[in-house]
Amino acid sequence: MTLASHAEMAKTIRALAHGSDHPDQKVYAKSFFALSGFEQDEGARYFRFVEQIVSLGNYRGKTLLEVGCGFGWDAATIAMMGAKSITATDILPSMIDGLTESFANLEKTGVKLPVKGEVADGCHLPYADAAFDGVYSTEAIEHVHHLELMFDNVKRVLKPGGSFVIINDSNALNTEFREATFKMWKERDESVEHAEFLKTVRPVEHANAEPYGKMRERIVRAAAPKLADADVAKIVHATAGMIRSEIETLVKSYTPQTKLPERPKFKWCRNPETGEYAERLLNPFELQDMLRARGFKTRIGHGFQRFPFTLANNIQFAPLNRYLYDKRGLFYVVGVKA
Repeated sequence: MTLASHAEMAKTIRALAHGSDHPDQKVYAKSFFALSGFEQDEGARYFRFVEQIVSLGNYRGKTLLEVGCGFGWDAATIAMMGAKSITATDILPSMIDGLTESFANLEKTGVKLPVKGEVADGCHLPYADAAFDGVYSTEAIEHVHHLELMFDNVKRVLKPGGSFVIINDSNALNTEFREATFKMWKERDESVEHAEFLKTVRPVEHANAEPYGKMRERIVRAAAPKLADADVAKIVHATAGMIRSEIETLVKSYTPQTKLPERPKFKWCRNPETGEYAERLLNPFELQDMLRARGFKTRIGHGFQRFPFTLANNIQFAPLNRYLYDKRGLFYVVGVKA
């Protein structure tokens, strides 16, 4: 198997990033290159990150599924690192539109990668049982509507012995990230200015962005037009994290004596119409337990890239892991299907 060099991979990722005029992709590409330091190190840091996915899942020569692929750059890199084929899925058609155009334009230059983009919901994967050698998801599951259902689907489409790799930095155990996320949630729920900002970040995806609190208020008032403003305000606050049908059910049985629910601490910033989370906070140990409950053999770890910190990546001692997660939030969880 001939693997692409770092220079070849960098050239390909640049071509893919600029291979579509999709408005969301153009903005995302600018952010990606700036935040990853791609131009300064010729993609070295980014490729080390993706190499970790390949290594954790033992993915060379394997048939893979990606859940939450974005514009497909991780899939492209994993393919260039030796995967046999990758079905790259995202729930957002806008992402797959950009991916499809970029890969088609890349193929016109003579570079064809074994990556196929498809619109699919990770909670309802439209694939046969045991269809894939491996499944992975990077920086995506924090948005998923129903993690338990997603994990059930992943187990079903994995072959026995196949690996499921999660890498994410939305870590509830990291103090700095957690506090920044709480601040972002408040803006996403209440601020019209923040909603307008989102339209500049993702012009297509967030074309109709508005504060989630405003959306819940509209649902509450439609379900009970005669409710007093004070009651509406209490319900709007309490129903953060709930979807339309749940809010409507609560409102229809509401009286001033009704005990309202408390916001779930780490997952209340949610679009009540689509069910998508803005960015829920994840606990790696809870994810590990969820996979274990489904029969996976599991391990967790860290995403350090520099020696000697890399020596800590595979530590399986919970107290030390908690300490390290507070220092750097990036984590991985690997589950192997029995």
